[in-house]
This record gives sequence, C-alpha cells and structure tokens, in this order.
Amino acid sequence: MSSLRFSFKPSLPCFLLFFSLNVSLLPLKAGSLPISQSGSSATIQNVASQPTGEDDQPLFLEEIGSSTHGKKHWYDYLIEADPGSCKVKIAEDYEQNVPQKIAVLPFTVKGNAQFSINGLKVESPSKDDLESWRWTLAQRARRVFHGFLSAREFETVALSTIDRILLEKNIGTESSLKALKPEILGKWLGADGLVYGEVYPYQRFYLVMGSGIRVNLSVKILSAKTGKVLFNGTVNRNYLDINPRVDPIDIAISSVLTLSTLRDINLRRAEDEACRELALRIPLSPRKAYPVQSEKEEISPKALPLLANPEANTGDDRLEDFPPENDFTSPPRAWPVNEKKPEPQRFFLPEKPFVAHSKKKTLDYILDMDPSHFKCTTSAFLAIERPQKFAILPFVDDATQGHFVINGVPLSLRSKERRAQLRWTIANRLRRGIACYLAQRDWDIQSLDITDNILKAHGWKKASDIQKTDPATLGDWLGVDCVVYGRVSSLMSIYALMYSACRVGISVKLVSTKSSKNLVEISGSRTESSFAPAFDPLDIAVSSVTTALLIRDVTFRRAEDEVCREIAARIPSTYKETTEID
Repeated sequence: MSSLRFSFKPSLPCFLLFFSLNVSLLPLKAGSLPISQSGSSATIQNVASQPTGEDDQPLFLEEIGSSTHGKKHWYDYLIEADPGSCKVKIAEDYEQNVPQKIAVLPFTVKGNAQFSINGLKVESPSKDDLESWRWTLAQRARRVFHGFLSAREFETVALSTIDRILLEKNIGTESSLKALKPEILGKWLGADGLVYGEVYPYQRFYLVMGSGIRVNLSVKILSAKTGKVLFNGTVNRNYLDINPRVDPIDIAISSVLTLSTLRDINLRRAEDEACRELALRIPLSPRKAYPVQSEKEEISPKALPLLANPEANTGDDRLEDFPPENDFTSPPRAWPVNEKKPEPQRFFLPEKPFVAHSKKKTLDYILDMDPSHFKCTTSAFLAIERPQKFAILPFVDDATQGHFVINGVPLSLRSKERRAQLRWTIANRLRRGIACYLAQRDWDIQSLDITDNILKAHGWKKASDIQKTDPATLGDWLGVDCVVYGRVSSLMSIYALMYSACRVGISVKLVSTKSSKNLVEISGSRTESSFAPAFDPLDIAVSSVTTALLIRDVTFRRAEDEVCREIAARIPSTYKETTEID
C-alpha cells in the first residue's frame, strides 16, 4: 500500500511514542488463535470449535457488498496518487449467453519481458531465457485471474487440463491459438466461455523520492457457442510510493525507502489487484449452482459424479497430430525469420517458481513493519492419502461478532440481524480468498455455491452444524476426498496518530474424508500498515490524517487477499507441482 508522507524529520520521541502506543495494542487483537502449549511445542486447537448460544453464527445469509468489496473508487485512486483505471465493455446479450463453465486460455505478453527501470534495460538475458520469462509473466497473470474467477460462482476448467489438451493438439504458439475457432476450443475443453488475455510489459520507474510498478493487462471472454465477445476489459494498476521531502537528509532517506518499493512482493500485489479489478466486474450468472431441495424431500442430495462434460470431445481424435484446416479462422502464421518485431510467443516453456513469488521474505516483513507470522503443522497422512478434490466448508467469524473493531474495541452499533449478516459476509470473504489462491495452484476446488447448496439441503443453518457432521459423511455428500475448515481469528483496525494498520488473521484445517485425519493445520495474519513519523506539531497533525486514510475498504481487501495467499502458499502440495509441461 502506497502512502503519501509529507516532510517529517523522525526523532527519538516520535519512535518512543509510536512503540508505546502500539505495543500496548498488540494484546487487544480480537479473536486471537487459541494455542495450547505442551513443553516446547505448540499445537493448534480445533479450528471450528463448538459454538453455543449467542456465538452460534448463522450461515448462508445474504452477503453485504460482495460485488463491490475490493473495487477501487475515485477517492482510492486520489489518495494513492494512482493514475490507473479499469474499463470494461459488456455485450448487450450477455445475460442470454452468460457462460457457466469457463476456460482461461494461455495469456500472451506483448513485447518482451526484459527487466527495466525508467525504460532502461537492467539486464540482457539470452533469447531462451527471455522466452521463458515471457511465458512466466503470462502464466502468473493467467493463474491469478483464474483464481479470482474460480472464487466466484463460475465453474472453471483446471489450467493443467487446458494445457494438456492444447499440447495434444499441437497448439503451442500464440498465432495457432488465436487462429483456432472458439467453437472448436469449447468442444475440446468442455467449456462455454473462453478467456483470452494479454499482458503488457511491466514498467518500473524510480524518481528519487518516488517509485512505482505498473501492471497493465486486458482480457476478453468469448462465447464458445457463438464466438462473440461477451466481456472485454482493460486494467492499469500502479503500485506507487511517493515521499516528498525538503531537508537534504530526509531526501536521502526517502530515496532509499522509495527504492525498496521495487520488490517482487509488490509486483505480486499489483498483479493481484489488476486481476481482481477485472474479475469483480464480470457480471454474475443468474442461475443457481445447485438445485436446493425442500426439507420434505427424502432423498439426500449429493454432488454430481466427477465426469467430463458430455459435450466435450473425448474420443481418439483428441490425439490427432494437428487439427484440420477448417478448425481455424485463418491458417496459423508461419514463424517469422529475421523479423525485427517480437516473435509470436511460444507456450509451455520452463516457468519460474510461482509459489515463491507468492511469499513475503524476511526483508519484506521488516520494510512493511508487519509483525505477522504463520504456523503450519503437516501430517504424514497428507503424503499417503494425496487428496485430489477439495471442498471449502463455511468459515466462522470469531473476530468481530459483527462489529467494526479498532484498537481492539468494537465501535459500531448494529442490530442483531445486521451483525449476523456482517459476520457471514466477513467469513465468506476469507473463504473465497482461500478458494481463489488454492485454485491458482491448480488444485481441484469444488464451487462454493455447489458446496453451500448441498449443505443447506441437508439442513445446515448455523456454525454448530459444522461439527455435527463427520468428515466421511461430508465426503459422501460433496463428492470430495478432503474438506477445508476455516475460522477468522482477527480482523481489526489499529490507529495511533502517526501509525495505522488493518490486520486480518485466519486459521484453516484440511481434513481427509477417507480417514477423518487432520492433514494440515495452518494459521497466520497479515498487517497492512502505514507509518509517517514526524516531530513538528504541524507535521504530526498532517501525518495523523494521512495515516488514518489507510483504513479503507480496499486496504482490508488487500490484507485479506495477502493472508489467504500466504496461507495457500504454505500448504504442501498433494501432488507434484511442476513449472513446465513434460
């Protein structure tokens, strides 16, 4: 998060004031994770403890602001001095052709992928390494967009499945993919919606007291039935850090601090925000993900068998050497020879590690003033059982009780019904976040809407119902071999004059539906903070206002996304994750 910091000479009294105020606030974190100590080891208690009475949270309520939470408004762009924008165009007949199952095709990078600052190339990699970086940057944006799309009510085709089918059909370049008819791709992939994406070269700039990272991409969603464009969007996201100073010493300090903005983790944040802005603007589907049965019906609903789309082409023709010419809108362009402009992009090249790109390093925690940490316990049964299909159960909010919490104190005045609705909203936001980032790792995540409607049909109404049903029964209902339990352990604002922060913490547990064994237990938190030290009374007043501006909806969304991303990145893979297609 960029913050505008105007002037200010840090002094010892300021730092003493800062630490005295905030150290006293740390124990006030709402809903902290219960840890039981045994000798020198700590074990995480049951993620979804049995609630009673007032704490028995109602489930499946209407979410508040689900379509706007995380969208940047005009004042967000103004406060962050971000000249970026997000523009979309939706087809007039979108509702009549809304896709139900979407395949995110390989993205392409326009131009090269060379690292540069202020337009100057920092390094000159070899041709092969440059091609690999082009594919890596395209895949990163593709995975992130796929994750945010999967967290909504749309069904998505696994990226590994898409890549495998394209490889079998010898569709390995940008030109051959774009020349292929959408109707043919939809038939191969069993999807009625196709996402094409283009990533423009990332720009990094540094101007002594200011620096930033610019991410620019565009996506199109085409109907696999008609070939028409249903959704077209372009987003430009700037992650900035502007620290104007007057004093020469302050200028020197500012130049070092702003340079630290050009870190890999900030690039990942910009990628997340750009893809999230586009995904949030795709209109919702009017259909229900799963028919809800009435309480009078005796037949217990279950998830449908995990079969391929019956319309998908699963015959031997998938293994043809190359599709026939009439499958293309025009013959694929031949590979250029000695052409000055960038060559058409090759697909399925070696990819740089994606999971490492998602994690904060020690330096990131220090520079972000983030005291967060994560605890992970993994069972040996994870390697033995190797679950493949996951269902994320409703999360429980133990942090807010439906209030706005600042410095550990609930301040809002809401009715009981409104507080229950807000608790469900908060819990489901974090649940969708976990679904988003697990999907980015290409895990097979069941649609949250399908999971919810099956659970509702079986009589689930409150948080206490989560513990009343054993994992084996849940596996039978949902058709999965692993269920994910979750709890919101912290969600609060912190404000202390020249310091402000938004803190979000969650804990999750993966349980096998075959043996009912705990496979993974992991918890952690993320603190999005802003610190603007000052000594002069006028500077202190200005600083207190600018830091207070951090406490906004979009800041909480960033903290939510980051804690979910860090949690998902720390869950060991249940199968071998490769960075290239063999």
